[in-house]
Amino acid sequence: MTLTRRSGVALAIAGSVLTLAAATPRVFSPGYTYRMRITGQTTEPNGKTKDYIVMSGRAMVTSKAGRMDIDTASKERGAMADKGGYILYDPTSMMIVSPKDKQVLKFTFEDIEKGMGAVAANMPGMRIAITDVAVNLEKLGPGEQLLGMGTTKYRLTQDYKIAMKVAFMNRNSTEHIVQDYWMADQKSGFANPFSRMGSARPIGGGAFAELMTKNAEATAKMGKGIPVKTVTTTTSTSDRGEKTTSVTTMEVTELQSGNVDDAMLVVPADYQVMDMGAQTRAMGAQMEQNKAAQAQAAAHPGQPAEAAPPDSGPSAKGAAKEAAKEAGAEGVKDAAKKGLRGMGGLLRRP
Repeated sequence: MTLTRRSGVALAIAGSVLTLAAATPRVFSPGYTYRMRITGQTTEPNGKTKDYIVMSGRAMVTSKAGRMDIDTASKERGAMADKGGYILYDPTSMMIVSPKDKQVLKFTFEDIEKGMGAVAANMPGMRIAITDVAVNLEKLGPGEQLLGMGTTKYRLTQDYKIAMKVAFMNRNSTEHIVQDYWMADQKSGFANPFSRMGSARPIGGGAFAELMTKNAEATAKMGKGIPVKTVTTTTSTSDRGEKTTSVTTMEVTELQSGNVDDAMLVVPADYQVMDMGAQTRAMGAQMEQNKAAQAQAAAHPGQPAEAAPPDSGPSAKGAAKEAAKEAGAEGVKDAAKKGLRGMGGLLRRP
């Protein structure tokens, strides 16, 4: 071997050693992996029944954060992410990640709660009233063994009336929701990715504030156990006597303990992050300002009202435009109810 070739080989080896030495060591934390599957069944007033899958995927969780990779998803049925994407979450926020677009939608729970009430109360062209709210929690005793663990069964019942006016449409119905929970004992690091969303309480009021607050208070009484299975049965009766029943089931399967790579629980550095929680709060604030300006104009006709400052965020504008468009659709009532009884109904406070 010539001296030049020997030198080249030596330099290559030295470079590899330096690269390995400079690399950041991978960190692993104790945690769990499991599969989660959310399915549904709807029975229409005409008696027709339809079965469907809302979302399924594999989760990895630690005491600090978690990730759920989505392999089946139906946006029409309330899935939060697309197939092939994944959801990252920690105690304060949730992020929906799209590897295809290298984009991230971040929801900070505090910002969502602050903006939720204002958006619901000031949505253009839509008025919602929820009355006769009753929420009751029962402890039913020991449940069956699931995932090799003993469970305690709870039943949460919600009753309320909802009246909605959207453009020229008026809809009124009575809602009866029964949620059965199979709760296993608390395990450090075993978390549900949507638990904080299920216990959200709108700050500043809004039509759903009383219902969501009572629901959060009731679920908190179940303690810090883990919901390994939930079944939610919703019966909606219209003012014309038409009855629709839906059953949604969430199950955790294939639970295993083991170390989780912390690098899998953070957003890639080259992905674009959009903070939707802050935009929701900003949109709510702008709606409140517009409502105040309209009230001022009505009280003092002929005087120029102070217009709300324009929103410079294009995504917030798009969200407001889309919300106004959806407000005129027949499905807005169902969408609002699904937001309550879907993710929030299936899942609970950690």
